[in-house]
Amino acid sequence: MTPTSDTGVGEIFASLSVGMITLIALVLTMLRVMLLSFKAPRPGKPNEVHPMARGIAEILESLVIAGILVFLIIRPFFVQAFFIPSESMENTLLGHDAGSNKFTGSNHTDTVHDHIFVNKLIYRYSEPQRGDIIVFRAPAYADAEHSDPAEQKENVLIKRLIGIPGDRIQVKEAQVTLNGQTTMAHAVFRNGVQLVEPYIKEPMGDQPPSAKYAVSSELVLKPGQLFVMGDNRNDSNDSRYWGPLDRDRVIGKANFIFFPFNRIRVLH
Repeated sequence: MTPTSDTGVGEIFASLSVGMITLIALVLTMLRVMLLSFKAPRPGKPNEVHPMARGIAEILESLVIAGILVFLIIRPFFVQAFFIPSESMENTLLGHDAGSNKFTGSNHTDTVHDHIFVNKLIYRYSEPQRGDIIVFRAPAYADAEHSDPAEQKENVLIKRLIGIPGDRIQVKEAQVTLNGQTTMAHAVFRNGVQLVEPYIKEPMGDQPPSAKYAVSSELVLKPGQLFVMGDNRNDSNDSRYWGPLDRDRVIGKANFIFFPFNRIRVLH
């Protein structure tokens, strides 16, 4: 998930920098001051502001206060909105366009990109827990779109937390039961126990050669390391490919889908 990869209005506002927010607040404040200079004098009230100008000035004042609260206080420290552009967390989080996708082989009749609220405060006083859906800033070498290290960048991704420090993680073949059907597929084992994962989109197929971590052998997570995977295991660039995630790269926990309206729900 890359919050800046979509150019919708919601994403533009979500990604505004502190400098841009400060500039907008300054411009709106200057407009308010100018509006308050428009007078509509009446007998005995020579300095009365024009009613329409006063009304617009009050709206601008409210926008400035709301903008400062949302973008300079709430967003940096408490809650931030993100959107889902890819299919890596389906069916838990939807991120697809109508039509066929030649890269994933999927075919959809609709376009759905979930918008979510992420709690940025929770991990300031507690540690991420197994099963949490977390948003994090991935290391540059996890950038699957660019093979040239000079072009790779640190993308913001969203995955499910599978392992925490001290856990032993391995992906290997086993019997997998999903939606009432049992088949031989690849499954995740944590500390020697196969995980029951009703949230994954489909059973995991054979692991490609590029999946180097926790596949050919058990991976033991060191202090400060996390192991993350997408719920759409067959279409997810995750820790299997680029290794454990450093704890200090975690931004927050995904709590809630707020758009589209028919998708509103608490995330588990």
